[in-house]
Amino acid sequence: MHSVLSFKDGSYYDDHREATIEGEKFQALMDLCFAYGDTFSLRRCQWPGSHDGALEQALRPYLLGEYLSYETLICFDRKSREKCYLYSACQETKEILLRHIHHLFDREKSLAPADHQEYLNQKYNAFSGAYQAANDRWVKYLQSGGLKYPAKQRKATEREIFREAKDLWRTVFREEDYYSHMEDPCFFRGTELFFEAITHEHQCSVQVLSPAFEERLCELGSWADMSDEIPLPLFSLDTAEGWKQYKNGRPCEGLR
Repeated sequence: MHSVLSFKDGSYYDDHREATIEGEKFQALMDLCFAYGDTFSLRRCQWPGSHDGALEQALRPYLLGEYLSYETLICFDRKSREKCYLYSACQETKEILLRHIHHLFDREKSLAPADHQEYLNQKYNAFSGAYQAANDRWVKYLQSGGLKYPAKQRKATEREIFREAKDLWRTVFREEDYYSHMEDPCFFRGTELFFEAITHEHQCSVQVLSPAFEERLCELGSWADMSDEIPLPLFSLDTAEGWKQYKNGRPCEGLR
């Protein structure tokens, strides 16, 4: 029995196909995860104060806690994190999840109106142009020898290059402009993660829990053995940044 398996994404194939698990096999995969899992989490995309989506609203009665995800890659906001919400793994939450997410790397559809993206494009047009120009300057700086300078000097140069874009962002950005959606289903037994999906990277890693679990998993998709490369546990709520337990739908003092 292997320890850790990783889903074979498009890089494993000569034609670089869009590899995923969908339809009846995805439903069977969720059956497997819910059968072994006590809880699951979803990452809330967009901004902390943005409009919540339909999936988040439907799952709210089953909310058990929250923690912070990996760094959001915005060059002038390197400490930004996005919330993951933890839910009870039960028949009701499985049915809700499957109404909104239909394959391994799917994300919930946004509730934004049809013309909302055009509104965002117009409102943030000046920022987008300034950011792209700054990014081009930053790449050129690095490629022309910037990496040889001390880190403190590079950081100061980066701040100056992106200063205009940062100022524009602060001027126009409003959290209420954005609608959230949920992605990255992850499953836990106790406090330890055994199934992790990273939607935008098309990555999925799974800790094998039993021979029967592994056999069923391999019936539903193609997996590579990563036992020697990915340490266990994959992740634990015991060490999660920003972990908060919920009681009656509200944050409370969580015990580690």
